[in-house]
Amino acid sequence: MRSWQIFKIWGIPFKIHPYWFVILFLFSWSISNQVNFSSGDVYNIKEAWIIGFLTSFFLLSSIIFHEVLHTFVSLNQGVKIKKITFYFLGAILQIDKYCQTAIGNIKIAIVRPLLCFATAFILLLISNYSSSQEIVSINIISRVGILNLFLGFLYLIPIGSLDGGNLLKSIIWYFSGSKNKGRNFLNKVNLSLSFLVLIFGIICLFRFNFYYGFILSFLGLFGVNSSKSESQFFKIENILKFSKVSELKLKPLSKIEFDSNFSDLNTLIKNKKDASDKYFFVTNNGRWTGFIDENILKTVSIKKWERNFVGDFKKPIDCFASVYTNDKLWKTIERLEETGEGFLLALSPANIPLGIIDRSKIGNFVLNKLGFKLPAEILNKLNYKNQYPFGIELPKIINSMKEKGDL
Repeated sequence: MRSWQIFKIWGIPFKIHPYWFVILFLFSWSISNQVNFSSGDVYNIKEAWIIGFLTSFFLLSSIIFHEVLHTFVSLNQGVKIKKITFYFLGAILQIDKYCQTAIGNIKIAIVRPLLCFATAFILLLISNYSSSQEIVSINIISRVGILNLFLGFLYLIPIGSLDGGNLLKSIIWYFSGSKNKGRNFLNKVNLSLSFLVLIFGIICLFRFNFYYGFILSFLGLFGVNSSKSESQFFKIENILKFSKVSELKLKPLSKIEFDSNFSDLNTLIKNKKDASDKYFFVTNNGRWTGFIDENILKTVSIKKWERNFVGDFKKPIDCFASVYTNDKLWKTIERLEETGEGFLLALSPANIPLGIIDRSKIGNFVLNKLGFKLPAEILNKLNYKNQYPFGIELPKIINSMKEKGDL
């Protein structure tokens, strides 16, 4: 569903998702029921609904206000935000560039919880000094204050992408000097908390309340899986960041002598083992002199195949997109995606061709590093299609790492 823009500040559109209105109704209904149940002798049904709706509405207003100030701090710390979409109790930010310093991330992470606590303090102070707690407006102020207090503590929980999680890993980053240490520690905390929630949920499931036990078990299991996925993702980032081309198992070059005619080339094409091999590298007494594409056969009449030699149609080696064996893997993937067909020539430091790199070779290398070994049948299919295995979007991971300043 399309989100609706409510205003625009500093060139950033602030939007509300349509689902918010459904949640607004449900939240208003829940609060009104609570008012009827606890204070039915004080407020009638109409007043209960007014309290429920206005509490929900002003809670959203406070969240929007907090997010505007949070955005201001983020922009001052070098963050580039494309848009912000509210989902009632929070917002999703589409970020083009992240903060690159630990102290900057600490400031960004702490501002929203502090604003919640400040709002709660002011509203509860007003509520406590009121002459009557039974006035509808005071009831609303009190509830919005309590909910802001709850949100402040919720934001500080050190899990996932909540402010508490970002604050914890940024503090570790600040004192250790390593962003990765903060990420690793946060992931371990998330895993431990998820296991505790899962165990508590299972106990509730069989001993106390099936409904709440089921929800807690589901959340715990989701957290465990998310932590494991984050761990795998972190491993992939390290592989891309520190591995080199020299560690890859290269695809051998298909060779052909410069004085071979087109009939000889046609025979090589028919007998090739790998259907994805479309380039043949021309040699002259052991020296690499160029390369040709198998499609060159289509440009010459079959009657002339015996009289045409591949050496007359070769292209220089330096016309083939290439990388060196000491190049980083992430740079190699970027170079690979820049090519039209997804093939790179690996060169030694002395500019000697060593082999071909494609997506399947890189993908299989990453999986092997992660401890996964693919069957030969799957490998053959991947080689033929020249794709990263299992939909692993390595270029997107690299772009994400760049946005976070990890590359």
